[in-house]
Amino acid sequence: MAGMVSVLETSAEMRDDFAFLLEKSMETALKPGTIVVGEILSLEKDGIVVDVGGKSEGFIPLRETNGCYSLEDLKVEFKLNQVLDLYLMHAHDTADETKRHYVLSLKQVNVLKGWDRLAALKESREIIESTVTGTTKGGVLVNILGFKGFIPASQLRVAKTLNELVGDTLPAKILEVDRQKNKLILSHREAVFELKAKMRAETLSSLKEGEIVEGDVVKITDFGVFIDINGIDGLLPLSEITWRRIHHPSGMLQLGERLKVSVLTIDRQLQRISLSLKRLQRDPWETVHDQIKVGDEVVGRVSKLLNSGVLAELIPGVEAYCVYSQQGRHFMMNEAYQFRVVSIYSAERKITLEYLGLVAEEQPAQDGL
Repeated sequence: MAGMVSVLETSAEMRDDFAFLLEKSMETALKPGTIVVGEILSLEKDGIVVDVGGKSEGFIPLRETNGCYSLEDLKVEFKLNQVLDLYLMHAHDTADETKRHYVLSLKQVNVLKGWDRLAALKESREIIESTVTGTTKGGVLVNILGFKGFIPASQLRVAKTLNELVGDTLPAKILEVDRQKNKLILSHREAVFELKAKMRAETLSSLKEGEIVEGDVVKITDFGVFIDINGIDGLLPLSEITWRRIHHPSGMLQLGERLKVSVLTIDRQLQRISLSLKRLQRDPWETVHDQIKVGDEVVGRVSKLLNSGVLAELIPGVEAYCVYSQQGRHFMMNEAYQFRVVSIYSAERKITLEYLGLVAEEQPAQDGL
């Protein structure tokens, strides 16, 4: 019997120790920035009182309850003894040294879980829907799962300007999630690339160099434009837009414009194609001898200033070279002057000129210069 009493006493001690350790562990877990479980004790006019364990109470202010503005609202949304997941914002000591008072938030639970959801979507590379809410200098602002995100212009693949995208819904993939910096970066281009994978494969398998195809201008850059050819962004370089000298593609082409172009090269391994628009037109150098002869006096408009002279366009797409005179540089960009043709080498695409020293009458401005 004596042995039995000893065992019972030991078990009671163990239960007490376990309860103490459990209580201490609950206190340790109650740290700001974490999610805790709380049971509703009472509904007050300015918030909710909850039991968060560890002989401590917490309080959820009205502003942290997701849309409740009065005691009546709280009574509709919540019940006594209801258990909630809560975000621990900060803690206060109380007069009772064995207790602490915690300020909690329901709203921040959703925010924290939302960031976790966004991080999971990033890892899974899942395509999600985003709504364009505004624009910035470098891209568009979007709403995704209630969070504000950003799609850089380089990650867009649309035949619209940034302002025209406001209100549109775009498929996107998450590139970067940083809760601490409140940073959410997405890519529309990568989502479209995946969605059109099958179409792109079919296009690559059937496309041939030299083939004439149609597509829409989806992006304009300093070095050329990208044209959607059945799911593939083909590059139309600046030099392949026109036989004339132009300084930027936007001088001739617009987003969303539909074009017929010739396929120059195809790299099936890298899934890249290069295109040409100018090769659908006759090369002006092929007929230059029909229009210009050595000794002719011609009018040319300066299209480029060089270190030793200038290039002047004589007919659309045909430029000729004139050296600077001994008196120095007297040419201005886009101005028209009179010249004499000194030599023509059409095979080498070269014409040399002599400056006659007379400024021609004002000529209409030429497109693209």
